[in-house]
Amino acid sequence: MDMNKRRDTIPEHFNSAEEAGEFWDSHSAAEYWDEMEEEEMEFDIQKRTFLVPLDARIYQLAKKQAEAKHSTVEQLINTLLDRELVRTK
Repeated sequence: MDMNKRRDTIPEHFNSAEEAGEFWDSHSAAEYWDEMEEEEMEFDIQKRTFLVPLDARIYQLAKKQAEAKHSTVEQLINTLLDRELVRTK
């Protein structure tokens, strides 16, 4: 960074994730290391999601049925698979 160049001040609070994104899209965190504070974070991931390719015809059928049941495609497919897999256990 050019030492004569004045850097923008990091806002105390961002009003939205989009506002924060716009700021950091045009600024480098490397310019602000002296203002950064170390944070300790812990994550406890309870649920995993797997992406599985799905035939377009099956997706369209599931989408139509999900809409009729006021559900999502994901909920419908998970329910159907769970029901089928538990039955064949």
